[in-house]
Amino acid sequence: MTMELWALVWGAVLLFVLILLSANANIGAMGMGWGLSNRDETPTTTGWGARAKRAYINLLENLLIYAAIALPAHLAGVHTELTVLGAQIFIIARVLHAIIYVAGITALGLRTLAWFGGVVGYALIFIALLMNT
Repeated sequence: MTMELWALVWGAVLLFVLILLSANANIGAMGMGWGLSNRDETPTTTGWGARAKRAYINLLENLLIYAAIALPAHLAGVHTELTVLGAQIFIIARVLHAIIYVAGITALGLRTLAWFGGVVGYALIFIALLMNT
């Protein structure tokens, strides 16, 4: 399997981990009864748990964009040094983004830089796709 597809797979694993963190925080704040119910009440999670939810929503949005670029590139047979680099940058940046976001690190705009790194990653794949089709 190509690096571009592995980045998609590992992105999905990261998404699942962030969802589990958020769910754990919600149950911690609301109780197991709420967790086993229909969850009609909005969770009152704050701190790292709320940041985990925002991080997984952000990852979900960006993983969709990545997949919408990487999958057509893969199907078109576009697998170059640029696409591999883009995939590597994407997944590393998204892991860093998740860690920085959940940890609540706000120094030096690191979370924004990590987010932008992910954008650069899928932009490189898009450029390679345009150059090779």
